[in-house]
Amino acid sequence: MSDLDPLWLRSFVAIAQAGSVTRAAQQVHRTQSAVSTHLQQLESSVGVQLVQRSTRALTLTAEGERFLPHAHKLLAWQDEARAAVQPAEQTELRRVGISEYFLPARLGELLALLRDTTPGARYELLWASSATLQQLWSAGEMDLAVLTSARPLPEARLLRREPLAWVAAVGLPLPANGSVPLVLLGPDCPVRTMALAALARSGRPHHIQLSCAGAHGAVAAIRAGWGVGCLNQSAIPPDLKPLPANEARHWPAPGRLSFYALARPSMLVTERALRRWAAL
Repeated sequence: MSDLDPLWLRSFVAIAQAGSVTRAAQQVHRTQSAVSTHLQQLESSVGVQLVQRSTRALTLTAEGERFLPHAHKLLAWQDEARAAVQPAEQTELRRVGISEYFLPARLGELLALLRDTTPGARYELLWASSATLQQLWSAGEMDLAVLTSARPLPEARLLRREPLAWVAAVGLPLPANGSVPLVLLGPDCPVRTMALAALARSGRPHHIQLSCAGAHGAVAAIRAGWGVGCLNQSAIPPDLKPLPANEARHWPAPGRLSFYALARPSMLVTERALRRWAAL
């Protein structure tokens, strides 16, 4: 028995499916004479008759019926072998940066939105300070960035605004007139800038007890009683209490925090969906 040419096998499978050399030739995009030749060569190679010819149609012999599933397997293995050495399909990589202050309780919804608006894409997600995200955006290393800013960003779209509030651990003793300990992020944080500016306007004595590199660390420190923090409304966890409104003269309103989206052309669909979602 000689090797079995895949061309012979494809013509044989087509004949078995079509019941006709003419229709089989159309399926494999070859001439009738070529398909007939393939069948003859296959039968000669295996040493048996595979197809019974009649005036009306072609039918498989008993040997042909037994051989057919093996022909399918041989063709499938050939396709698998070819696919095994082909370069893997490269799915598109999207780099997205998100401010830690941005709706942290709805993170699962945000991840679902990214998946649904760009099906099949791979993602690199970074939760970082807005200063870091702006630097990465300027360097061309972000496809989408959601960040805060103390002033409007001309090239960005406004997503939402939230009021800022002073927060502390339940039961934290606060000095009536002395300097209040604060837990804030680093000097580049817009929330820190707005919080300190509000205290300066009111003349409330204060000092930074702990400066954190990330919002998660700041929340943990506030929860542990290190001092008073300042958070946007959606970032306040249930176990931290906003300071009462009747202390407004001691705790002046820091203002409202704005979130902006920066998007490359490949992420405009996601950016539009993000604006709708963030407004809910």
